Amino acid sequence: MNCREAHPLLPLFFDGELDARQLRGVALHSTRCPSCEQELQQLERIQDLVVNAVTVRADEVDLSGLWSGIEPRINVVPPSWMVRARSWWETHQYDWTWPASALAALGAAALLAFALSPAAKDARPPQIAGVDNSANLDVVESHVDSMALLSEPETNTMVLWISDEEGAGTEEPGGLP
Repeated sequence: MNCREAHPLLPLFFDGELDARQLRGVALHSTRCPSCEQELQQLERIQDLVVNAVTVRADEVDLSGLWSGIEPRINVVPPSWMVRARSWWETHQYDWTWPASALAALGAAALLAFALSPAAKDARPPQIAGVDNSANLDVVESHVDSMALLSEPETNTMVLWISDEEGAGTEEPGGLP
């Protein structure tokens, strides 16, 4: 790398914004070139002056009244509807004791009266006799080697077991088939 290529890259080199290849090239060039090395030293002095000036000015700033100016402007997030409902219930819970039990008793009486009325009997759907929708399999044919069928008509129970794993029908030592 020569001075013409390295000079525009010196500020980027100083800020660490070059890729690894360019960083290595500028570093090697600046160690051999007194002009580019002097430019890097000037950039370092400028950075030191700027940091010192900013630090002095930042130390002079009075931030004591900052929070008192921000705090009133912060928007308070309202609690969720569940939190508000729970809070309302906790404060009004005991006010509803008598009316709630009276309403429950009134509702139970109305339901009982409707259930015993002749109109309620007419509104009921007709009872459907139980339908036997069971099926029985006596024989099942399959290309799978490991299959079992258990049928017990007394209990109306049927189990169909199928496995297509290799070796499922072979008995393993110390195990079940």
